[in-house]
This record gives sequence, C-alpha cells and structure tokens, in this order.
Amino acid sequence: MGQLEDIERLRKKRNRRQNFKRLGVFLLILAIFFAGWFGWEKVKQTSLAEQLAGGFAELGSGSGYPVEFSGVTVRQVQTMGNTLLVLTDTHLHIYNKNGKLLREVSHDYSNPVMKCSSSRIILYDPASKTMRVESKTKTIKEMVFEEPVLFAALSKQNDLAVITNTQRFLGQLEVYNSLLQEPVFSWKSAESYLYGAAFLQDGSIAVSSVQVYGGDLVSGLTMYRLNEETPFAQKQYADEIIHDISFQNGELQVLTDQNAYYYSESGKEKAIVSFQNEPLRMFRSRGEKISALVLGDYREFKSVKLSLLGACDQPGSSVSLRSQVDAIDVSDSRAALLSGNRIEIYNAAGELTQQITPNTEVLFLALGNGYVYYVTPDAVCQEPLS
Repeated sequence: MGQLEDIERLRKKRNRRQNFKRLGVFLLILAIFFAGWFGWEKVKQTSLAEQLAGGFAELGSGSGYPVEFSGVTVRQVQTMGNTLLVLTDTHLHIYNKNGKLLREVSHDYSNPVMKCSSSRIILYDPASKTMRVESKTKTIKEMVFEEPVLFAALSKQNDLAVITNTQRFLGQLEVYNSLLQEPVFSWKSAESYLYGAAFLQDGSIAVSSVQVYGGDLVSGLTMYRLNEETPFAQKQYADEIIHDISFQNGELQVLTDQNAYYYSESGKEKAIVSFQNEPLRMFRSRGEKISALVLGDYREFKSVKLSLLGACDQPGSSVSLRSQVDAIDVSDSRAALLSGNRIEIYNAAGELTQQITPNTEVLFLALGNGYVYYVTPDAVCQEPLS
C-alpha cells in the first residue's frame, strides 16, 4: 500500500513538472509572438517596411520597353534603385526594369519637382504650399506648409529637409525625421536667402544661402547638427554662386560657378578644384561616386569639356567634346550624356565605353540599375549598359 502511495506521489510530481514545462513553453511562444508583433509594428513605422514592400512590388514581368506615352509632357526622368520614375505634367509613373507599371500617382502641380531616396519620393512645386511624400506602393503623407516650398531634400534614412518662404525672415529650414511628424530642427535666417540643403552621413545638414553684402554677392555654406542651435561650420564665397551641395565618398562637395570645394563632415576644407574660368553650364551629382560637370561655352568655341569628379584625393578626368551637351546623368561610377541626339557612356576615367544612336529625337535620359533610359516624344526606351 505504501508502495502504491509513493508511486502516485511520484506520478503527480512528474505531471507537475511537465505542466510547468508546458506553461514555460507557452509563455515563451507568447513572448516571442508579442515581441515579433511589437517589432513589426515598429518596423511598419520605418522606411525598412517601405523598402520591403517596394522590393516585392518591383517583382514581376512587364511588357518590356519601350513604354509608350502620348498626350503628356515629360518633366523629369530618374532611376530609383531598380525602378524608373517618370514625372509628367499630370502624373508620376513608377516602372520596374521590365517595363511593368508599379504605380501611377496623379498630381496637380504646375511646375512639379521630383526628388527621391532609395524608398521614398517627394513631389512639390516651388509655387505651392503642399508636398507629397510617396513610396513605390502608397502615399506616405501629404504635407501642408504655411508658405511655398522653395526646396526639399531627402536623406538616405528618409529624413526630410524643407526650405520655405517666411513672412518675417529671409528663409526657413525645417528638418523632419522619417516619421514626418513635428520638425526635429528649425532655422530661420534673418540675413541670407536659403535655397539648398544636403544631409551628411552622420545626420547633420549643410545649407546654401546667398546675400548682398557691401554691394557684393556673397554665397554661404552653413552646417548644423540637428541637436544643436548654433552651426558648427560656416563658409563664405565672395562673387561665387553655389549651384549644388551633395555628400558623396564620405565628404561634402560644394559646386559653385567657379570651383568645386570638398569638406570633411566636421567642416574642414580638404581640397579645391578650380574650373579655370570656364563657365559651368551643366552638372549632375547624386551623392554616389562621381559628379559630372559640363564646362565651357560651345557657342563661342564649338567645344565643351566633360569633367568627372570623384573623391578629393582621387584624380579627376576630363573629356573634350565637339558637340553641345543637352542632358547628363550619373550613376555609381558612370556618366551618360546626350550630345547631338547621341547617347555616350563614360567611366570615371573619362573613357568612352558605349554609344547609342536612337533613330528618333531624344528629350531626356536617366542612368541606373544597369541600364540607360531615354525619352522620345512618344515613348520611354531602355538600353542595357555594356
């Protein structure tokens, strides 16, 4: 009898241990579930979810290029990762590399401007107080400002910088993080007109400005950290106009009408490349590995110079061209230019690697994801890079 009681007691003890184990496993699964759910809810608020959704949206075969257009005016063409963005006077069209239409977004801007990061697109009009923030799959937000948007830029992390007019100041800069709620940084300029901005890799921002001082035109570069009220670097350029600022190769590149300046992220000057009194006619810089500049006066000398600039410690390259350049784009370490209805592809060393001669007029071109895209009056065409 006593033996049976011992066996029963052992059986109950073993059952309790098994129940505790089952309960522990259940609680662990529940914790993993809630952790995953909470993590996904956080992910849905970030650009990572947009990138995943955009990556899935890019899949699928299309009817291929050329993609026909009719009855619209193309304003901009730009590659965005493995997709092509075509902005017309009425819509933004997003295609994958197979010509599949991923999304079509209507707009009512008279003079639309398009900028993009790897996962977001902004649309605005310098005469409008609204801005649309789009992804490859949906509208992220429509933002409304008190004054017209003069300039806007996205960082790689989808931070947003917006320059607007302001009633009491000469310009206002507001910076938003990827959630696009309240500004995380704001600067009102009382001395200079603000007109350009670029994010640095560490999250700080560089802003271009212009003012008249003592009868002279003076451009300025101001660099801010978003958690500080005073700038950590300021530069002035007398009788020079800043045309572009971009962050590439780990440094800030500032293009004026006379020189290219290079700065570290701390604002220290690293190098200056002079244009040797040759006028800057056209440029393209996308914050990748090279910038492409067209220097010279074709009408006077019947030639221009294509200048390819990389990092400040790398020798640049230049190519003399005997025809006028009508459009230019860069991607990675290559540049594409439209010259006399002929598309020419150059590497960073200035070597001509490919020529394309369409049998119809070319209006725009874009370079990226292993292809060169070009717009004719009736279609968007695609050619693989060799």
